Amino acid sequence: MMRSVKHLWAVLAALALLTHSCDHKDLCYRNEHHTELEIKFDWSNAPDAQPRTMVVQLFRMDGSHYQRREFTSRQGGKISIESGEYKILFHNGEMESVAERGNTFDNYLLATVPQPLLAPMGRGDLSTPPLPEGAEEQPVRGVPASVWGGKCGYLQVQENVPGQSLTLTPETATVEYTIEVRNVENLSDLVDISAALSGMSEGWSPANLQPAGEPIIMPIEMQRHTDEKMLLARFATFGHCPHGEEGKHTLTIYTSNQKYFHNDVTRQLHEAADPTHIHIVIDGLKIPSGEGGMSPDISGWDNIVETDIDMN
Repeated sequence: MMRSVKHLWAVLAALALLTHSCDHKDLCYRNEHHTELEIKFDWSNAPDAQPRTMVVQLFRMDGSHYQRREFTSRQGGKISIESGEYKILFHNGEMESVAERGNTFDNYLLATVPQPLLAPMGRGDLSTPPLPEGAEEQPVRGVPASVWGGKCGYLQVQENVPGQSLTLTPETATVEYTIEVRNVENLSDLVDISAALSGMSEGWSPANLQPAGEPIIMPIEMQRHTDEKMLLARFATFGHCPHGEEGKHTLTIYTSNQKYFHNDVTRQLHEAADPTHIHIVIDGLKIPSGEGGMSPDISGWDNIVETDIDMN
């Protein structure tokens, strides 16, 4: 009996010691070198923006990643951070169509995500259609959500100094595109239609504030206006020619009866009056209403001759 009592006291003593050590660990976890910093967002350059969340990526001065913070308010909030010197990249978050890539200040990228070429048409049962000449190796990526962001090249957080704050001013990173296809013959609700635009930018570099990544093909959803004989699309992009080289841009229109139409729209992109709001116009398109008249290639798609678009 005495032996059992001694054993019980030994167990209780061990539990008490374990509890004491856990409490001590919690106290030691508190880092006295952390300082409260308030981050504010000034939306004066994008007053209509309504992002769901805002992301702040903190980097050390050597460019290595330190921490990612996300705010549920477009106004910002407070964080606890080690005193020191930092560089910052920031942008809106919670975007299914945009991925965050890279782990250094210089190579961090917001990039569009993969998407099937005919996804906007909703016809995954069709074989993959031909791509424009010169764009056969370009990956297919979806349309991005609207992005606002920017950078801060230097931030010093001082130790034990209350009331420190940083104001960041987001800029619009994406470009607004409109496509208008006029005078469409044989436009019918029985034929599904989508489009794709080649030579577009895969992503956007907050560090450089410019398009980045590799050239891609971007599938586009086209809205039918049958009474007006018109196809229309409005969407955001990260711009075109990500490496600064003026490449070729082809707008291809695909139909569910496996017809496709290549249209060279390079000049409309490169010579746009407003590079932040690019308007592509194609005047005249005839969708074949019956079989015959063209010879399908081995993929089953009808090979249509490429067309140059006159801007005058």
